[in-house]
Amino acid sequence: MKRTSLRRLLGAGTAMALLAGGLVLSAPAAASAQTVTEASCSGESLVSETLESGSSWQMCWRLDTYRGLVLDKIAYQPRDDAAPILVLDSIALAQLNVPYDTGATEYNDVTTYQVGGRRLQAIEAVDCPVGEVFNAWADPTRGAIPALCIGEEDSGLAYRSNIARDALYAAQGTDLVLHTVSRIGWYEYQTEYRFHDDGEISVRLGATGDLSPNDYVNVVNQGWPIAPGQEDFAVNHYHSAFWRVDFGIDSGANQVVEKFATTPTGEYGTTGDTGHTAILETQLTQITNETKTMGANREAYRVVNPESLNADGHARSYEIIVPRDQAYNLNPETDFDIAFTSAKSDEVHASHNLIPSKAGQMVTDYIADGESLEDPVAWVNVGFHHINRDEDQSPMPIHWQGFTLYPRDFAAQNPNIPEGRKWVNGDMRGVPNPNITPTPTASPTPTPTTEPTGEPTPTATPTTPGNGNGNGNGNGNGNGNGNGNGNGNGRGNGNGQNLGAGPQLTTP
Repeated sequence: MKRTSLRRLLGAGTAMALLAGGLVLSAPAAASAQTVTEASCSGESLVSETLESGSSWQMCWRLDTYRGLVLDKIAYQPRDDAAPILVLDSIALAQLNVPYDTGATEYNDVTTYQVGGRRLQAIEAVDCPVGEVFNAWADPTRGAIPALCIGEEDSGLAYRSNIARDALYAAQGTDLVLHTVSRIGWYEYQTEYRFHDDGEISVRLGATGDLSPNDYVNVVNQGWPIAPGQEDFAVNHYHSAFWRVDFGIDSGANQVVEKFATTPTGEYGTTGDTGHTAILETQLTQITNETKTMGANREAYRVVNPESLNADGHARSYEIIVPRDQAYNLNPETDFDIAFTSAKSDEVHASHNLIPSKAGQMVTDYIADGESLEDPVAWVNVGFHHINRDEDQSPMPIHWQGFTLYPRDFAAQNPNIPEGRKWVNGDMRGVPNPNITPTPTASPTPTPTTEPTGEPTPTATPTTPGNGNGNGNGNGNGNGNGNGNGNGNGRGNGNGQNLGAGPQLTTP
């Protein structure tokens, strides 16, 4: 189920709370220090949202004629923290390269055709079923149009744990979602940013619309038949989307880029299901100069502020997770998955740069001097090879491409940790679970011993007369024939007659 309402803060000093299932807008609080984001924008340009979990996001938004939606000064505040912490100085689409498999056509949509400006589409009710729509300037002909949708949407299961056996800890999550729609040629693109309540950021571009009626070929291996039979081969093509991500973790002046590389040692463990499990080692290496990278198996990159520490004393960072199964790395404009440069105001577009001081340049030019990497910007390239299909007509179902910015040690624990799990931090083996009251072990109750009250009184048993007699004083057994006289208890076997003052016990 999606959110049916959006809790918005239009400026500093406005507090909101969700009570008893309803929305309550409290009176303005006493003036407090501005956050970095609030100092950068105000009014409807400022987005300051507290999500259902209690975590919150702040950012400034604007619409660029060429790049479309640009977000600046993005800050995240875990539920139990006192203030937002800056994550990004800015993020925006930096190029959309569309080469066709025939080699006859290649477009660079951002710098040639625009994503904002005249390409921006008016948001309709169907485009924004959750949240609110905001107006922005599009072009001189239309003026301001409803251009941006902002809403809180359900994101599914946030966490679930029952392993401690004291309770089930589970919750559904929500995202703060901002998106715009642009029409370029026959395609309609949705630029979307999803800010999760746990600090994760999903960056996506969705493509829908229609297949170009001008791009058909009779070459079987360069297109796909979409008419009845084996004809009308729509040309296959790539969408390579580039984003410029300017990091600003905790407003740090000394952020660094680090590479994770996990490699096998050549040795194997001898336990486990197979008895032959590879032993791996992960090395962390700093990237010190501007560079382009091609993703490899078991490699990843993060941007870290070594001077910003969480409550566990670990440096805050964000990891860049990029799918690369459909990367188009076939020309100098696109021959990288992630590139890192130092932030410069005239390096804005990934290729065919429009800033006059570096007109026509691309990322390859930005890194050519190999200068020291400071105040890092990541250029992220995500490809999608569109091999057409019958279902693309018509309209074309939307397909998505994008990447994830993943918080690493930004908080010391789950930012939305339930109260009953706050005690879990580190190796807790042997640490008693404070949520479970031990059941006391009952001490055994001794069974009292009954003291004997005296000698038992024997019961007389009738005997059969015989010809044998037993002799003795006290307890005795005797076998034989004869006559005996005595006092006491005796057991006798045989044939005879007993003469005496005590009872005779006979064993059958």
